[in-house]
Amino acid sequence: MEIFNENKEKAVQRFIQYTNEQSDSICLDIDRESKCRITDEEAKGIIKKVCEIKNAIDLQTFEITRRNMYLGKLKEDYNLSIRQIERLTGINRGIVLKA
Repeated sequence: MEIFNENKEKAVQRFIQYTNEQSDSICLDIDRESKCRITDEEAKGIIKKVCEIKNAIDLQTFEITRRNMYLGKLKEDYNLSIRQIERLTGINRGIVLKA
């Protein structure tokens, strides 16, 4: 409260005023499109299409460098979560995280 004023009463008044002010700050906005959850069914489709495989677990059979390239792409380009990729492909979370 000392940031607003050394006097406690004035600090409380200034704090209330500050918290009620409208703000156009972009940093407070949430980009809902980039944070949209993808269902497991949609994620399976993305994995199959991107990696050109019939089943998501087939990604386990890829050579390490190629597998990691696809894992990175799934995370970065398609916003699949690490846990979702782990769950659908059967690849250890630590490997998905590092890829």
